[in-house]
Amino acid sequence: MPRSITRTSRFVAIAILSSIGLIAPGSQAGPARAVLAQAGPGAAPGQNVEANISNLHQKLQITPAQEPQFNAVAAVMRDTARAEASLPSQPPASATAVDDLRAFIRYSEVELAGLKKLLPALDALYATLSPAQRKAADAVFRQGPGG
Repeated sequence: MPRSITRTSRFVAIAILSSIGLIAPGSQAGPARAVLAQAGPGAAPGQNVEANISNLHQKLQITPAQEPQFNAVAAVMRDTARAEASLPSQPPASATAVDDLRAFIRYSEVELAGLKKLLPALDALYATLSPAQRKAADAVFRQGPGG
């Protein structure tokens, strides 16, 4: 696969996960120390994900008929946040470059597992969205961190 496609794909995945609060902003930097940093000082991952779920619900203007599909997306977001919270927030100060790479790989595997679970849930929700809601969803998922 061409290198530019790989980089673009990773950026898109990170932008999506960051925009809905599944990973910390700055994760695309690469080093495990940055990847494992929490999204906000003093904020528990569960609080961040709940705020992001609420924000996504509002931005997409989810209707009562769309609640079951949205709830499936929210459940994946919560599960992924719990999985990420189970990882160490920082490698030890004595960590080597090899330790950092191992931590980065573990974190990336959790991210990938979250993406794989999110895709069918998001696909099902997206299928129920009106054209205006789809446009909003496309914008939210393209905005990236802090969107």
